[in-house]
Amino acid sequence: MTRPKLHLYLALPLLLVFFAQTMHASRRLSLTYDEPIYTALGYADWVTRDPRWHQVIGHPPLVNLLTSWPLLLGPTHPDPTQMPGWGTEDALGFSRALVVQLGSLDRVALVTRLPVMGLALLLAALVYRWAQQTWGGAAGLLALGLYVFDPALLAHGQLNTTDMGVTAFGVIGCYALARYLRRPSRWAFLGAGLALGAALASKASGPFWLGAAGLVMALYWRPEFRPGRRLVLLRRWLVRLAGLVGIALFVLWAAYLFETRPLTPGGLPIPAASHWAGLPYIRAYLATGQTTFLAGRLIPGGHWGYFPLALLLKTPLPTLIGLLLALGVTLRHGLGPRWSAVPLAVVPLVYLALAMLTALNIGHRHLLPLMPFLFIFIARLAAPHAAGDRQRTLRFTPHLSRLLGVGLLAWYLIGTLRVAPHYLAYFNELAGGPDGGYRYLADSSLDWGQALKALKRYQDEQGGETMRLAAFSSLDPALYGLRFEPIPPTVGAPITLTARFNPAPGLYAISVTPLQGVWVLDPDTYDWFRHREPVARVGHVLFVYRVEPPAPAPTWVAQCAAPTPPLSAEQVAEGFGIAGLRLLAFDCRQSWLYPTGGPGWYVLPERPTDEGWVRERLAQARLSFAQREHWSHRALAIYTWAGEGEALASLRRDASLPGDGTPTGQESPVEAPIRLDGPLTFLGYWVAGETAAPGQTVELTTVWRVEERPARPLSLMAHLVRADGVPIVVGDGMGVPVEQWQPGDILVQRHRLPIPPGTPPGRYRLQTGAYWLDTMARFPVLVEGRPTGDRLLLATVEVR
Repeated sequence: MTRPKLHLYLALPLLLVFFAQTMHASRRLSLTYDEPIYTALGYADWVTRDPRWHQVIGHPPLVNLLTSWPLLLGPTHPDPTQMPGWGTEDALGFSRALVVQLGSLDRVALVTRLPVMGLALLLAALVYRWAQQTWGGAAGLLALGLYVFDPALLAHGQLNTTDMGVTAFGVIGCYALARYLRRPSRWAFLGAGLALGAALASKASGPFWLGAAGLVMALYWRPEFRPGRRLVLLRRWLVRLAGLVGIALFVLWAAYLFETRPLTPGGLPIPAASHWAGLPYIRAYLATGQTTFLAGRLIPGGHWGYFPLALLLKTPLPTLIGLLLALGVTLRHGLGPRWSAVPLAVVPLVYLALAMLTALNIGHRHLLPLMPFLFIFIARLAAPHAAGDRQRTLRFTPHLSRLLGVGLLAWYLIGTLRVAPHYLAYFNELAGGPDGGYRYLADSSLDWGQALKALKRYQDEQGGETMRLAAFSSLDPALYGLRFEPIPPTVGAPITLTARFNPAPGLYAISVTPLQGVWVLDPDTYDWFRHREPVARVGHVLFVYRVEPPAPAPTWVAQCAAPTPPLSAEQVAEGFGIAGLRLLAFDCRQSWLYPTGGPGWYVLPERPTDEGWVRERLAQARLSFAQREHWSHRALAIYTWAGEGEALASLRRDASLPGDGTPTGQESPVEAPIRLDGPLTFLGYWVAGETAAPGQTVELTTVWRVEERPARPLSLMAHLVRADGVPIVVGDGMGVPVEQWQPGDILVQRHRLPIPPGTPPGRYRLQTGAYWLDTMARFPVLVEGRPTGDRLLLATVEVR
């Protein structure tokens, strides 16, 4: 057997492996978000011969026509014009109504996905052929092997969407053009025009391929632009480009079923009017985009780093390593034959640059056109001249070089097969694998509604318990037999989730896309769940949580009112889902409150004025909810407090009473708790800055327990006094309104005492106490029930 035939015979089983993987995955996955729309519109195009829906969605109809024609062979033929939404701009509502009338969802999914699998196989064969003609038979097998086990191509090579269609037709068009440049012929030129026209008629991004073809021809003929030949070559370029455009426009018109009508009433009829009518929508969509989740942030209008990050995290690391090695070989030997090198280099680089400039960042799938070019480029590593370069570059022996190649291929295969059939959820090791990708990307890069069938299997395995379901799907999940209560954004759910700060007990299944704030009205609807580990991850994208009722139940909500409380009373009741909670507000810049009565919640602004002081008070609290995005109220953070615990364990409890009422008299040491003749008991204190210089600040924190609710306002005293009792600085205050006090509450007051300039060096005492604001009368200190002075002497401060 000759070597070329051997390579061909090895290529055929690889194609069968690709088909087997896509067929297996297709039968295990539910319909993704876009598939019902494309299915319904393609079927409606065939039945009604009216392609006007495509001006609503902005995409041309060719792939929809190719994937939906098998439905015409089935037993069910509903009339699209009788479906709700027909003739409106509600393509989603129309599609939901029509798809369920077409028969079994599993059958609909299979027959509409098979044409896409066929296109993916055609593209795989072309990748083999291109690499084989450029670098040799072994290179063709390497390129095909990379294609067959690439997670992105497996994911989208079996979904009824436009992504694989535009990729396949675009790459086929580039290959035909490359063949034409290598050996001009009418058939190669016609093939290029037809394929590029098919790309134009497949997706809104189709015009790129025509522009890329014009650029490839210009760069290929650029070395021939010599004086005296420029006009000839320019004319040749314009004629060839015009020919390609003409053929492509004819294909586009054919895809619109040769529609001819005016764009406006009374206007001149034009071919494919629905296409031109939809262009303003596409231009606006590409310019404004939509809100995108990117590495922990929601970004409106897109970000240039989206696609580079997606490429870095969703491309298998062996592919990236191979790309680096191929670049090394290219630096030594160049890009190869010019007919192949120009499109291989120009098309992917220009495509990536344009993708980074657009505002539409909704999925790694938009990088699918890059992958065939990358595989053909990497395949040069299998060319005869590349072996020596690999060994010299890595300083490996031939044996180690072969082991490296085998190891990379094994790593590649295992990484892909381990995620099967959930190829869409693939992320490489840099992202933490498929279970770590949700931290970086969402939407169609990870969670596109494909795991509902897997969730049904999980539910059955767990006994069939009804769950609350937040699904990113355009269909009602009940169609898959799930037992659930819909929560946003599931079809039939209320607009918002009640008790989002304190979800009701039960089982929840939340898909990654709404979990990260995409496609829900409030972007932080499910932040409570972000701070907890799921009990299961179905298909890597549906997180299952078991919410247990808190025991004991929380009884209060305390809000930092600096400058105003983040939540109104109505928002507290709605957000926590509990009526009758004790509502408190305090100034967290100078005070803190530990309410009595067991567990509760603290609600603070997202970034408090004095974050360090607040974080110290919350050291034993658990972050429960964080409002990252402004929605119906200001950004906030909610912490769960389980009880007092060890919050006050580090208090200093030493204090002194002046024995004879004078600062110089004999002091009587006492130990907290110390009762005052009033509504408070002194529990202890902290001091920061017991050694200070003029201009610096000593910070005293005093801690008190409420014994009874006072009838009038009061303040807590904090003085730094000389030996004769005269204060050099005063830092009195009270940041918790007395109207909110209850017996058993713990109050923490922060006192700032800036040392005045010119203060003589020496030792000074801190003193504290409490007094009524209306009379300024101090509370007597009680020792064994008897009043003893009206102040407590605390630590000594050394002024340098």
